[in-house]
Amino acid sequence: MYRLIYFSSAGRAEAIRIVLDISKLSWEDVTVDFSGYSEIRDSGKLPWGLLPVLETPSGILSESSAILRYIGNMTYLNSNDNWSSAKIDECLDAISDMTHILTNTFRIDDIDEKIAARKALVAPGGKLSNCYDTFCRKLENSKTGWIAETEGPSIADIKLFSDCFGLVSGNYDGIDISLLEGRDILLDFHTRISELPVILSRYSDMKNDPIRWIYRPDAFSK
Repeated sequence: MYRLIYFSSAGRAEAIRIVLDISKLSWEDVTVDFSGYSEIRDSGKLPWGLLPVLETPSGILSESSAILRYIGNMTYLNSNDNWSSAKIDECLDAISDMTHILTNTFRIDDIDEKIAARKALVAPGGKLSNCYDTFCRKLENSKTGWIAETEGPSIADIKLFSDCFGLVSGNYDGIDISLLEGRDILLDFHTRISELPVILSRYSDMKNDPIRWIYRPDAFSK
């Protein structure tokens, strides 16, 4: 039995949850609040003091990208080819860099100031906007349509799906789906990923979920 421990939010664990579903492994989604996290952290159980962690038969694994690679290796989402595997890792790191851009805004207490800071990031020429432009170019130039130019979707595509669309779900003050305007290739990517059978099934009953509605195929239906 595998146990993924994280908060109830999508955050750094949603891509892992999807890949665990694809893996067909027996696993448990363990959600904690901040008090629960503090208790686990203070027990010394967390390798780096952070969530998510994955409890495995071999021990506890930390760091979201490491967990993705570990589970991905048990699925069709990773490659045995060294070059393809390296390109997948490259994309994972780039996507993680995007999410780190928001980090400083979480330290802003004043809500108006926080919103203003985030709006600057998503405005044309802003750091987040530039990241989305880069992802669009990568998808457009990919010979296969997948972010790392793999033959089929990889863990990097799952990460891009989870993080890129999770940011515009309305759960981050100052950021919404307007960030996707004019980026039709990302919307096409969303359709292809969200219609994968395992993902379609996972989010089938989440139309009214305040966080995960964004992962449904009909998320952008008029």
